[in-house]
Amino acid sequence: MNRMEPERLAREGQQAPLDLYCMGSLLADEASRSGQRAFARSIETALELLLGNMSREDQRSALRLSYELTLGGEEPAPPRLRLVYSRD
Repeated sequence: MNRMEPERLAREGQQAPLDLYCMGSLLADEASRSGQRAFARSIETALELLLGNMSREDQRSALRLSYELTLGGEEPAPPRLRLVYSRD
């Protein structure tokens, strides 16, 4: 392990909740689009818990990133994502 390795691992560890939130948001969005609404709701509930355990700054980043990722799709963001993103 070189001298930079612990710093890199610490940064990656800090990014893990953000990455999980974004991936979960994409999965929930895809589940909803494919008609699996109950599954999408259960993912959204888990994402709420994950988001609640993040710092305010990480919450903003996670919401912004997931919103931007969702807008990158072929359809507009679902109303629920727009609502969550606009709470602040």
